[in-house]
Amino acid sequence: MSGIGKKLAFALVVVLLFFGGTEGALRVLDLPEMAADAQFAHASVYWQYDGDLKEQATAHREVNGTFPVSTDPNGLRPPIHDVDKPDGVFRVMALGCSTTFGWGADDDGTYPAHLERILHEKGHTTVEVINGGQPGYTTFQGLWLWDEVLNEYTPDLVLLGFIVQDARKAAYSDLSQALMQGEADFLKRNVLYKWHFYQMLKQATGTVQVRTKERAQGSGEGTYRVGPENYLANLRELRAKIEANGGQAAHMGYPLEVVGYTEEHRRLLRLEAQSAGIPHFDPSEQVAREVGRRELYFPQDRGHANGDGNELIAQLVADWLITEGLVP
Repeated sequence: MSGIGKKLAFALVVVLLFFGGTEGALRVLDLPEMAADAQFAHASVYWQYDGDLKEQATAHREVNGTFPVSTDPNGLRPPIHDVDKPDGVFRVMALGCSTTFGWGADDDGTYPAHLERILHEKGHTTVEVINGGQPGYTTFQGLWLWDEVLNEYTPDLVLLGFIVQDARKAAYSDLSQALMQGEADFLKRNVLYKWHFYQMLKQATGTVQVRTKERAQGSGEGTYRVGPENYLANLRELRAKIEANGGQAAHMGYPLEVVGYTEEHRRLLRLEAQSAGIPHFDPSEQVAREVGRRELYFPQDRGHANGDGNELIAQLVADWLITEGLVP
């Protein structure tokens, strides 16, 4: 071995001993120390709606108290289609949280259900729409569900509509919760987080927190469920997975009655689409103009569009898809 080779080998041994010793010490000291009494917004970081439901009465804040929910075997709401895509069919998959799922709306009143009907009425009869929305979902859960089941539907176009929940403030980010709960599926996909040394580095950079960030209702305090850095990373990873599966990704800024707290994530969604050179659509301005003329969101649940609101959103999305030549 040459002199330079010996020096490099010695340096490598020193580095390995340093990191190995540091890792061992952190494990012995059980650092970073996780909060033992942590309270999370959701019991788990990964969940999936029950499958094979048939118009199950589901609680809602409105006067009638419930709305019917049907699902396919994988817990996806209508339009319900077989997992295997038929020959000659073009599939559009809408991803997002309860807004895409259609919380409060009947099975045929969700925005994906309206979207399929409208596209068919406009002559795009070979298009199937898959409702990939799940209540409470961020890009963090979206990545997991894509790997678990969504990829099997082999969508041709995927509308990445994650924004509402990613931008919410909580005591802990989704990433922090996964780490603190030792979520096995997360650690399997992200092996670096098994190293205490790496956890300490991520904590030091503010990516992970192990102590609660107090959140008073309406105060804007706390931390994003998915912060800007991880939001962009998740979007890029989702796009890579979609493209590797033979599909195309587009960014969809699902409109709320008032943009409010989602403004920063909407900006990131738009800028990331521009940077990546992929389609982007946010009908917030068009919806805001109509909100002043008619009731498009539930009076007692302003975070979710009613049937009329979902139909308007679907109409705007359909027109955009057709104008941009994104559907056959």
